[in-house]
Amino acid sequence: MEYIVKTKHDEAHALIDGFLQRHKDRHGGTYQGDLYEYLGADFVFGQPKTRAALIGILLNEQRGRCCYCMRRIDRLASDERTIEHVIVNHPKDSDDYNQYLGKNSQLDTADIISSADFLARQMPPPSYPHSVAYENMLISCAGHCHLGVGTSFTCNGRRGHKFIYPLPLMANVGNEVRYQKNGFVYWINETDTENPTIECLGLNHDVLKLIRRMWYKLSSMGLDVVNCDRQQLIYEVLGDMLDEGVSDAYFQTLFLFAKNDWYWSLLFQFDYFNDVSKFI
Repeated sequence: MEYIVKTKHDEAHALIDGFLQRHKDRHGGTYQGDLYEYLGADFVFGQPKTRAALIGILLNEQRGRCCYCMRRIDRLASDERTIEHVIVNHPKDSDDYNQYLGKNSQLDTADIISSADFLARQMPPPSYPHSVAYENMLISCAGHCHLGVGTSFTCNGRRGHKFIYPLPLMANVGNEVRYQKNGFVYWINETDTENPTIECLGLNHDVLKLIRRMWYKLSSMGLDVVNCDRQQLIYEVLGDMLDEGVSDAYFQTLFLFAKNDWYWSLLFQFDYFNDVSKFI
């Protein structure tokens, strides 16, 4: 996981300012309703939809990768990526909203307020409603990591409305999220034993662990993933797993990468991990 520095304020704010003004004009001079839902339909003739333009900004600043699992998503179909609200789109109350603050993240200095407060005050920016605030938006994969299964197993889709620490907006995340050679990932400062952030995001799903494990094997052996023998890689990883007493289901998931081109191409989308120094 990497620290995402939000630097596109002027460009993003211009889009959101335009949307909020059009929204206000269309609703009798007031802000109302679910602003994020209205954002999805907003456009100016001859220009991309506002939401699509924001997604372009987010993809660019994240170098085309999911904010959580680091999958390359810039070349995937649009339904394979989602806008992630770090502070959930619909917090239950002010306490639910405020728990995201004071975590040493960029949210602490962002000029945003809860959308509920924004609608109550009816005051235009510079304080942006959190549900459409650029500073509260990241781009995530849709969490689909099994062929033909529409369930979101990881990242934004897996998280739902659960509270998580705003890890990608915390400056030290690159040093604090650790990847082991067996593919397991953890956050060294986790204190929540009931809903740890990494588990809420499904980042230790078997498919993701195996992908990271295979990338460690490739990078540590100096193998080129494009030209390597797929079966050789699988058997190298299998040999390591035999000493660990892993489940039969885990073995069967590994064999999917040997037998199915879809899973093999999924591996390529995680080339972020083609670096032995990322593992401990």
